[in-house]
Amino acid sequence: MGRRVDCHGLGSDFAPLARALSARGFDLAMLGPGSEPPRVSISDTTILWQGVDDPAARARALESGVQDVVGPWMHEDEAVARIIRLARDEQPRLRVGDLLIHLVDRQVERAGRAIPLLAREYALLLHLARRPGEAISREALLRAIWGLEFNPGTNSVEVHMSRLRAKIDRDFDWPLLRTIKGKGYALCPVVATVLSGA
Repeated sequence: MGRRVDCHGLGSDFAPLARALSARGFDLAMLGPGSEPPRVSISDTTILWQGVDDPAARARALESGVQDVVGPWMHEDEAVARIIRLARDEQPRLRVGDLLIHLVDRQVERAGRAIPLLAREYALLLHLARRPGEAISREALLRAIWGLEFNPGTNSVEVHMSRLRAKIDRDFDWPLLRTIKGKGYALCPVVATVLSGA
């Protein structure tokens, strides 16, 4: 399920953005008009929809606490990017060194660079990131990620770890994913921080 976006009182001029957001995996709830101006809401984040380009009105809206203002006068790609940025800023994240994991949309970045991961690679990374600096054995990973209580005699863990290491460590100055001889795998450095939403 995608990230929920509540769209309040928006007309047909919002349709291109609605299609673009839906295509990017957002779950749009189109709600009727209320007492407030047309807007997009993502949890506690409010993005005002301004039908015409009015800098003075935009400034007043931003001063009143609105996080951003977009409208049909803006290029569609820019409006969509602004909404997505605020949605990502608002969601909880897990940071290990310069690695950032967006816990809702499962996006991963290192030093600001997006790192696309397959589902099992993401699951492995998240499991290690929740216990930074701690060596986790192959058997523990088989239980946690594959749901296996026995050793199947394959090298699945090693293969997935090799692919994950290539994605998160290649072209960076130091490796985050390390093999601890005789103990398993660890994601280092040891300090991890759970970041609340914006």
